[in-house]
Amino acid sequence: MPQAFLTSPLSSIDTQAAIAIEPIAEPGREKVLLTLTGSAFAIERVIHELYRVGFAEVREWSKPVPTGKVNEVMRVLTRYVIIE
Repeated sequence: MPQAFLTSPLSSIDTQAAIAIEPIAEPGREKVLLTLTGSAFAIERVIHELYRVGFAEVREWSKPVPTGKVNEVMRVLTRYVIIE
């Protein structure tokens, strides 16, 4: 689920709406966020490498979000793990 972590004039995400549509973890499952930060080119390359090894689909990652640093963006992948 794409979600902005910094206020940006490009972002029109309503944070209350984003919270409302986020899936709730079931008992025995825990949410884990994987974050990539760097240049858009480098992040895209890593995401495609992770896809090639079967880790995650490219479409599962959030859209790039500016971090506030020059030429730096962040993309997030949400996964749920079983806790026993």
